[in-house]
Amino acid sequence: MTVLTCASTGKSITLLGKPKISGEAKVWQTNRNGYLAKVYHSQTPERVQKLAVMIAHRPKEPNSHLNHISFAWPKSVLKDAQGDCVGFLMPEIKEAKELIDVYNPRQRKNLKLEVDWRFLHTTALNIASIIEAIHIYGYVLGDIKPQNILVNDRALPSIIDTDSFQVRNPKNNKVYRCLVGSEGFTPPELIGKDFDSIDQTEVHDRFRLAVIIYQLLFGGESPFAGKWTGTGDTPQPNELICQGLWLYAPNSLIQSVERIIPLGIVHPEVQRCFLRCFNDGYKNPNLRPTAGDWVKALRLAVNELTICGKVDSHYYSRTYGKCYWCDRSTKLGVDIFPGEVIPVTNAILNPSAQNITNVKQLTNFQGHSKTVTSVLFSPDGKTIASGSWDNTIKLWDVATGRAIRTFQRHYKDYFQCIIGVLLAWIIVYVCMVIIVSLASG
Repeated sequence: MTVLTCASTGKSITLLGKPKISGEAKVWQTNRNGYLAKVYHSQTPERVQKLAVMIAHRPKEPNSHLNHISFAWPKSVLKDAQGDCVGFLMPEIKEAKELIDVYNPRQRKNLKLEVDWRFLHTTALNIASIIEAIHIYGYVLGDIKPQNILVNDRALPSIIDTDSFQVRNPKNNKVYRCLVGSEGFTPPELIGKDFDSIDQTEVHDRFRLAVIIYQLLFGGESPFAGKWTGTGDTPQPNELICQGLWLYAPNSLIQSVERIIPLGIVHPEVQRCFLRCFNDGYKNPNLRPTAGDWVKALRLAVNELTICGKVDSHYYSRTYGKCYWCDRSTKLGVDIFPGEVIPVTNAILNPSAQNITNVKQLTNFQGHSKTVTSVLFSPDGKTIASGSWDNTIKLWDVATGRAIRTFQRHYKDYFQCIIGVLLAWIIVYVCMVIIVSLASG
């Protein structure tokens, strides 16, 4: 049993169980609940200095209001019995999966994760917001890759291996560089360069962030994957990146194939961010969208997502206008967001409402005193009309679930009531036509 000392408190930290071993360190469970110990195989004075800067200048936690840990930041240096720094104490990220398990359809299926396109949009938005917070404090992540990002079931990410970040000491401007990078995530201007001698900037992180977001929204595919139409064998990812060749580059030698999800299904602002990064940013890296730009675009995209009227796990962008996932499932016989088919009943004449989630909340139609006999959607899917044996017709706002107007009619006997129901259908239809006419006029 190994016992270390927490430098900030002077208390003992006991290492428990078997460690997870990486190339440069071992990560241990500790006797301090909620904290892990990262112990390096070998320590250097520069690494000790870097940790000291990070501990003294922690970025603001952007998700503290959600009781969430957005990055496993070093909390305290750990010392051995001789008083030498051997590693650091950091928070443990619990009940989270690696990012690849979330965006890769096959791994998602194997792990039985209930993830839809809205969840992936939200995850992308939250990753961008966390990276924005890190950049504000002057840090550069450097090695952004799926293995370094964990995601919980609330679509809240956590970034780990933060000690690999590039760190600048604000007191003397000394830079402690990020020494590692990953194929497929390194921007073209850094490929083939010696990371030991390069001071990176957040502009380089912008490229890596765009690749991560692309993988989240497009089924785990790389923007540099597709059918090679040039001569010879398909170049390696880094070579494609160096040449600025991706699916939507001008005169690209990479073409889409049937299984590849098209760029056009995402919100136009998100499309523009990708084009700015991989086209404009190839020639001028400063034109790549910032993490903050991605936050704005993805926030718009999330707000424009609507649930499909056929499958309860299918979300699509209103700007695209139809459910791409239904079409893809029919065409390829594969549904990467499998769910339950929404039953279509005779009572609902138009099931393609803009927000089935809120429609489900309306199923009781509280406000009617008797059985609801008929239901009708407006053509734009934003309003529902319901007719009832209580001789009223109510209009409901789908977005809020609230009744917005009531029409009343009185009947003397049962026979008249039957006729009234038929008339109700006519009145409901006329009301819908009037509403749509007023909205478009």
